[in-house]
Amino acid sequence: MTNVSKAEINDLCEKLLAKNSEYSEREENIENKISQLNASSTKVRSQLISERKSHSESHHALEAKYTAEIQSLKSEIKTLKRKATLAQKASSADKVQILSLETKIRELEGKLEDIDLERTYHDLDVMGGVVEEPAQISSSNPKEINSLRLELEQVKEDRNLKEYTIECMEKEIESSNSIFRQEIDALYSARTKLREENRAFKDQLALKKNTSSQIISSEGIPLELGGAEAVPLSQEILLAPAIPVVASSLMSLMITYSMLALLLIVVIWLVVRKWWNP
Repeated sequence: MTNVSKAEINDLCEKLLAKNSEYSEREENIENKISQLNASSTKVRSQLISERKSHSESHHALEAKYTAEIQSLKSEIKTLKRKATLAQKASSADKVQILSLETKIRELEGKLEDIDLERTYHDLDVMGGVVEEPAQISSSNPKEINSLRLELEQVKEDRNLKEYTIECMEKEIESSNSIFRQEIDALYSARTKLREENRAFKDQLALKKNTSSQIISSEGIPLELGGAEAVPLSQEILLAPAIPVVASSLMSLMITYSMLALLLIVVIWLVVRKWWNP
């Protein structure tokens, strides 16, 4: 009876040692998992910080670029408006000059008609200073008539040139205004798109942070008790906010196993002591 009881005690001790060895192995696995989770947490946090920093730098660079281009275009538009105002003033002056030339044309045409009809002497007083000389014209001097006709043709050419210049200036101003409006619209559109992308990125980060704990609780940790498996990067990003909670749970479990093992050892030691020393 005594031998059987001692055998049972020895068997119980062996089982306890085996159980303790199993607990030690599990404790080692848990420590490995905690180390891996801490490393993953550090890696993911570093990646998130780097990604946010890169996005922030890119956003500020693009924002500065678009702002500078918009300010430059605004300055060019102001310059163009000033030029347009000056051109309009010049155009108005040219139009006044055209009216003066037309008046001069009518005057010269009238003088030619008077010369052809009356063949008398007239003083030529042409407005604007183009022609200002007295002319003694007679029926026997057609040279003066030809001179007046040449002057008339020259005045007409000057008028046509002024009209063409005004037309070209107006077309150039209209074309420049259209181009600058298109560039301004494109830059404002790009700036709006950049702000929308930045807002979407912030929303995505907030969504990842809010849903990570739910994903952890529904899917569990992708690690086996017998060893550690590799965690994909996409899952690491989702697991990052919950890693401290998981590590704390594993530490609590490890401490519980250790306490149970110590309790069993104390119980067996008391039983053996009582058996050998009744």
